[in-house]
Amino acid sequence: MTMRSSSVFGNPLQNGGALDESSPDRSRVCAAIVTYNIGQSIQRCYRSIQGQVDQVVIVDNCSDKSTVQELRNLARDDSVRLILNQANEGIGRALNQAVEWARGRGFQWILTLDHDSEATPGMVEKLLKAFVALRRAGNQHVALVSANPFDRNTETFISHPPMSQGDTPLEEESVLSSGSLILIQAFDVVGPFNENLFLYYVDTDFCFRLRQAGFRIFRCPGAVLLHTLGSKRAVRFLGCKAFYDDNGKYARYFLSRNSIYMLRKYFARLGFVYWMALRFCKDHLKTLLYDKERFTVLWFSMRGLMDGLRGRWGALNTGGAAGRRNG
Repeated sequence: MTMRSSSVFGNPLQNGGALDESSPDRSRVCAAIVTYNIGQSIQRCYRSIQGQVDQVVIVDNCSDKSTVQELRNLARDDSVRLILNQANEGIGRALNQAVEWARGRGFQWILTLDHDSEATPGMVEKLLKAFVALRRAGNQHVALVSANPFDRNTETFISHPPMSQGDTPLEEESVLSSGSLILIQAFDVVGPFNENLFLYYVDTDFCFRLRQAGFRIFRCPGAVLLHTLGSKRAVRFLGCKAFYDDNGKYARYFLSRNSIYMLRKYFARLGFVYWMALRFCKDHLKTLLYDKERFTVLWFSMRGLMDGLRGRWGALNTGGAAGRRNG
């Protein structure tokens, strides 16, 4: 997919719709949930957000029959719009479908959610208030305010415990897509989510493009999102407890392949390059130590690296080469 070029200029949002700074209004927020083989568990995500936004658009990436039936049941509610893809289009494509639907109906914000996340009570209201507070303080370039994810696997906050920071928004380089409240006008400047990545680093790439365009990204520590980060399981090595991301061979393929894309595009971000290199080494060491299918997983990882070097993106064709080639 061709990404729109972006550049820094005066105030990217100065010609946009008015922002009511006196009373944040949930009626201008649409939540987007991307689903895939989640089954009845989608109920927890949907029920947690149902009363906090005006509309929920669910984009399903060709799930099994039981999941589709659950989604059809939810879609009986007038506040739910269901989009059923006939193939797994990937995270980026599904989010873009939701954004276009919300934009066409005049929503000002879109809240992106993973299908296994749960919004805590008042989360959206806190995000809206943080957005307004930042604008009042003169931060006119704010395009995204994120919730504070709490990882159910490790029972820890991924970033900042709310008690230590209160509700003061904290500026970030990048945040998870799940729990991100995004000003829809920002897409007019930076373009859509990157569909080439299909899975993994879609959120990081989008945040980096926001930053390059002069936008700012904040996290609201008090707006807690219950989240499941990967398929972590507790393991022990030399008596020490650790967590292993037991995501399987396909996840490892996309992580390895997309790491090449990100390193090529953002090589000037030395801190990010260092973090990715460290993560790559740790993940593969843990695969060798803890994965029951270690050699299969490592093979898919190497395949991902090779496809990344060849410039092959998009979906993984398990019968042959991966996706489409984009230069």
